Amino acid sequence: MKNVTRKDIAREAGVSETIVSYVINDNRYVDAQKKKRVLEAVEKLGYRPSPIARALKGKTSNHVLFIADDMMSEYFGIIIGEMEKRLSGKGYIISLSADKGDPSFVKKVLDWNFDGVIIGSRTMEPKSIQSVISSSIPTVLLAINEYPVFEGRYGIIYTGLKGGAIDAINAMNKVGRKKIVYIDSLSDKQVLPTDYRYQGYCEVVKEPLVISGVKTQEELEIKVRELYRKEHFDGVLARTDSVALYAIRALKDLGVRVPEEVSVVGFNNSKMCEYTSPTLSSVRIRQDLIAESALNLLLKLRKEEDGQVLRAELKTELIKRESL
Repeated sequence: MKNVTRKDIAREAGVSETIVSYVINDNRYVDAQKKKRVLEAVEKLGYRPSPIARALKGKTSNHVLFIADDMMSEYFGIIIGEMEKRLSGKGYIISLSADKGDPSFVKKVLDWNFDGVIIGSRTMEPKSIQSVISSSIPTVLLAINEYPVFEGRYGIIYTGLKGGAIDAINAMNKVGRKKIVYIDSLSDKQVLPTDYRYQGYCEVVKEPLVISGVKTQEELEIKVRELYRKEHFDGVLARTDSVALYAIRALKDLGVRVPEEVSVVGFNNSKMCEYTSPTLSSVRIRQDLIAESALNLLLKLRKEEDGQVLRAELKTELIKRESL
């Protein structure tokens, strides 16, 4: 997707680039008809001012947007906290927003004059992500899913989710677990085949058992009990720690002992893992390194203008506790 320039706007509107600059910067008088043609061309071609150009004019906002799925998540809160520690005293603001799943949300993001956007949403549509990248706002993706290759310059952080899932399954295999179920997050959508956690699970488990497309805790616990009665699985890999704990509760209702009969592993290594009974084994995702990598990539994207896609690769760590 070609980035639209002021030269393109000038050609479309039949005016000079200087007139286009006057209209966009709103710092000179422009004839009403010419101004109307420029604004119509801006809307038609989808022009967005380059953040690099804004920086050269001293018009940086010092404002970074983090787009996530769950604004109440401890996981994303820790990442933002780590980012704020690293930006302390530098005048930056970090805002958290949930993906709204509609084009108007993307338009608002593009209009807000952010100095950078970090996308940590597994539900944000690729076309919406492409729109943000094509706007020339420095953009960093957390690779929760296997994304298509986008056009343009952006950063991407591989956080080790697939490898973390493989490590968790292998650890359960070592304690004799042969029939392991994957439980997705609470959502009305089915598990995505592009989800790296799920990909890691499927790479090791040759006959997958999956619970997904469940919106509430109550529904999920019912599904867990139903599947156990039918399949008598002996292991659970849950997409999050919360989901893992819902599964443990459902199994306890059936009188099934964890870990004696079923091993359970979650993801995120949240604080609750140490305060449950049994304590919960979990795949630790390095939020501190995600924060550091995201800020480093944003800085490189602002300073360098070549077309290279910037990458960072991290690893997870399996924290073994009583539930394994």
